[in-house]
Amino acid sequence: MVFILGKERSGTSLLQNMLNAHPTIVAPSESKFAVLFYPKFGHVKKWSEQDVLRFADALYTEPLFAHVWHPDKKKLIDELLAVKDNADYGIMCKVAYLQMKNDKINVQLISDKNPHYVLFTDTLLRIFPAAKFIHIVREPRDNIYSHITSFKGKNTIFTAYQWLGFNSIVEENKRKMPQAYFTVIYEDLVNNTESVMRNLCGFLKIEYNPEMKENKPLSSISNEFVKTEMAERAAAINDQLTKPLTSDNIGKWKNGMSAYDRKVTEIVTADFARKLYNYEIEIDITNKVSVPAIKLLYGRYLYNTWAAFTRFRFRYLAINRAYLKYKKAVKGDKLPYWEYY
Repeated sequence: MVFILGKERSGTSLLQNMLNAHPTIVAPSESKFAVLFYPKFGHVKKWSEQDVLRFADALYTEPLFAHVWHPDKKKLIDELLAVKDNADYGIMCKVAYLQMKNDKINVQLISDKNPHYVLFTDTLLRIFPAAKFIHIVREPRDNIYSHITSFKGKNTIFTAYQWLGFNSIVEENKRKMPQAYFTVIYEDLVNNTESVMRNLCGFLKIEYNPEMKENKPLSSISNEFVKTEMAERAAAINDQLTKPLTSDNIGKWKNGMSAYDRKVTEIVTADFARKLYNYEIEIDITNKVSVPAIKLLYGRYLYNTWAAFTRFRFRYLAINRAYLKYKKAVKGDKLPYWEYY
């Protein structure tokens, strides 16, 4: 198992697409079912037929799995039953992932990606003790500007602290398990694609394949999936994410980021980005926009509270379900498809 970690709009989907182009890697679109259902099934040591059926039913309550992946349920159950006598929760999850292998044979790796996995690496390692992690980082001003323009984000201070918080967590984990982590700098991936992917393949101990240089649509989001509203929304997002690799998105913040958003981003992230990733970021002293200290303090508080609550709710499936109902009630059709968990 390989997990891609990084703040959203850092190239996590891009990298997942590129891994999926390898003939021996299964890398479907995101569905956090492994973490989501761990509280309910992670303790099962001896799987009965009833446990298998309950697990399969649970998977189909996760909207992304059910409506975007949409594997054949009978085939899934048959394959789960075939391994149940020698399976733990991690193996059962791998069977679910492998429903998305399509015509691939001799699969060596399964890759999963979700920005919020940064908060759950301890859970992922309990499920998959031999897991490896790919950490992708993007220049914070470009990352946060992309977040603002793509997601209509309005709380730049929270988003900046999320960039800082996510990358701080990963760096702390790297110090504990350096052999399990590989860092990809987004700008290097775009400008030196083959070199970066060759090095990544070396880390993963697989042979490099030239197809990995292309940004192709994920096999789990194609014209063949079930035609539901969520699947169509997923496909539309995927179309945006599978454009040819280009350096045009590097430095894009220079032509559109407001003075306030730039000032906030530089105050919160510049020191960390410069020291850890060699980004040449200095706080622009000519930028006279004022950012009150109380706003920065509140933004940090919001991020810390959000991160703590997100960790908390994923420990209890019932709380997660209640939270989902709340989000759907509040946001309705405006709820992004990737937030359906």
